[in-house]
Amino acid sequence: MRTFTFVLVAALLSGCGRLSEEELWSRVEAAKGGGNWDSTGAVCERILKEYPAGAYAAYARFGLAESHRFRNQPREALDNYKIFSAEHPDLQPAPLSLFLVGYLYNNTFGLKDSAAAQYRLFLERYPGHELAPTVRFELETLGLTPQEALERTERRNQALK
Repeated sequence: MRTFTFVLVAALLSGCGRLSEEELWSRVEAAKGGGNWDSTGAVCERILKEYPAGAYAAYARFGLAESHRFRNQPREALDNYKIFSAEHPDLQPAPLSLFLVGYLYNNTFGLKDSAAAQYRLFLERYPGHELAPTVRFELETLGLTPQEALERTERRNQALK
């Protein structure tokens, strides 16, 4: 499988001469659509290198973060989500990116204070976003075991009845 992935990445990156940013982005979309996160990451890195101020550079940063997340490389994913959410807070995937920063801090690295800071920043920037209730829940249950979080939720639901 690794050989196939290497060949596919090499094929995606090769070509006659320099590819346009649009051509590279088409390759990112094809790789993502096929669930090939190695190729997604490689082509996103190429966009960031060759077209750092291009129309797709911001989305390439997010795509690179996603490729690291799906390849179980949480440190690299975290770093790229942080860059994306800091540099592009008004782009559509910015709320998801910021949420994932908090989520990785909490659930992967066990850094509750860092997670809380990111979740508070999320609620400050995107209070009406569809992820806001999830972020509030994450904040309320930081440091709790899954069982404790469930019990807290059940008690709150009972109190609301």
